[in-house]
Amino acid sequence: MNRRDFLLGVGGGVSLLATPACPHAAEPPAVDGEAGADARRAAAIRWTFPSANPVIRPGQLHGPLDQDRAAAGHVLEVDGVYRMYYWGCGTNGNVILMAEAPVDRPNDWQPRGGVLLGPQPLPEWNAAGPSFPFVLPIGGGRWHMYFVGWGAPHADGRLPNVAGLAISDDAGLTWRYHDAPLLPLDRPYDRAATGSVSVVRVGEEYRMHYTGVGASIDRPAGVRTGHGDRIPRIGIGYAVSVDGIHWDKPLKDWLIAPRGFDADPYEYINSKPFVLREGGRWRMFISTFGHAYRIRSLVSDDGLTWTRVPSGPDGDLGVGLKGGFDDQQRSYASVLRHGDEYRLWYTGNAFGGTGMGYCTGVAKD
Repeated sequence: MNRRDFLLGVGGGVSLLATPACPHAAEPPAVDGEAGADARRAAAIRWTFPSANPVIRPGQLHGPLDQDRAAAGHVLEVDGVYRMYYWGCGTNGNVILMAEAPVDRPNDWQPRGGVLLGPQPLPEWNAAGPSFPFVLPIGGGRWHMYFVGWGAPHADGRLPNVAGLAISDDAGLTWRYHDAPLLPLDRPYDRAATGSVSVVRVGEEYRMHYTGVGASIDRPAGVRTGHGDRIPRIGIGYAVSVDGIHWDKPLKDWLIAPRGFDADPYEYINSKPFVLREGGRWRMFISTFGHAYRIRSLVSDDGLTWTRVPSGPDGDLGVGLKGGFDDQQRSYASVLRHGDEYRLWYTGNAFGGTGMGYCTGVAKD
């Protein structure tokens, strides 16, 4: 499998950390259904694109460090400014970089620091470096960064990625690697690989929604895909933790599974979750794949039973104008609320080879 094929997935790998499994795995909650019709209607968002151009281009902020790719940003509000952690690729390989912008000028991005995390000669699972950062303040200056490490290609074609952890003790300015990947490959739905994550804290519990890669299948007859005649099945897994480091998986299957022929086009990947809590409601943005990535969303009242928000073949956001940086795909959403407005950053064509874009949203009447 070549690097392009690797990038069509969202990460995975071999876990070295033996976390205890939940002894009584439950069935995953239902998704959709007639009971969710009102929720679907109430959850729709109208998106506006202030510019047809990327807000961060490769090489714009960190020169050679992100000259080949600027992608998969995660934006947080920190002390009155927006801070973005993102995946850069250039002369140092895959790295995590940082930028900041004023809240009232949300795309006046300025570089901060240099390489926060880079490739490790050892262990092998991160030898080619990190990607897909998700950053969570824990308390007292301690922050966690969940990321996807790139390793050497597997002989059997599995994605050479691992969901890993880095820790900061100075509120996200400097980082050190944790000593092992997070999740064992011990379920049918994630035994091939794990990948990008979103983590929220609910009381004393941490909840992780993560990309889980199951077994590959033969391409259904007549279906157009991006992976040839053998395609992976990828969905959203679910895990819980008391410390944000050691995780249990309470479900027997994905929380959110790809819909196959129930979607248009045929859908075999649901990946890169981003979960946003809005008072008593939860909203999840995911990147789905049929023959290109599209951003779609779901809503929930409890974070466990999810209802898909209706969208057409091009998802919630559509794609950009012909010839634009995002005319083939939009993916990897990071979302904040600013008053009644949603602010969403996303990745354009070539998995960040053309940079990252931005849009704003308001709830539909």
